[in-house]
Amino acid sequence: MTLATKRHVLAVIPDLFFATKVAATARASRVELELVAPQHAAARVAEARPKLVIIDLHAADAVVLVAAIKAVAPAVPVVGFFSHVEIALRRDALAAGADAALPRSQFANRLAVLLTHGLEALRTPAPGEITP
Repeated sequence: MTLATKRHVLAVIPDLFFATKVAATARASRVELELVAPQHAAARVAEARPKLVIIDLHAADAVVLVAAIKAVAPAVPVVGFFSHVEIALRRDALAAGADAALPRSQFANRLAVLLTHGLEALRTPAPGEITP
């Protein structure tokens, strides 16, 4: 795959430790990952039209950001991740337009396939997983 045909994924992950893990997985999967600050994400999505947007739902105003991204690029899939105890956050993100919201552990387990295949990777949940 050449640089011009690399899959482009945009991510809003303020946690630098976890962002580094996501970036390493993207590199290993040959996916171009662009990390952006929450305040620039919607504008960047409108400009770049990535294949996928990943959002840490614990980022400041993440649910508002999901809605803003869907307003400027409704066809771009948005996947959020959250702490497994924050079920209300999942519900709010889905109501705002997120295509999927996964507990962080499930997100991490499916990260490589999610980066390379997008929402299709989530069509069949693994045993014990919450469906998107």
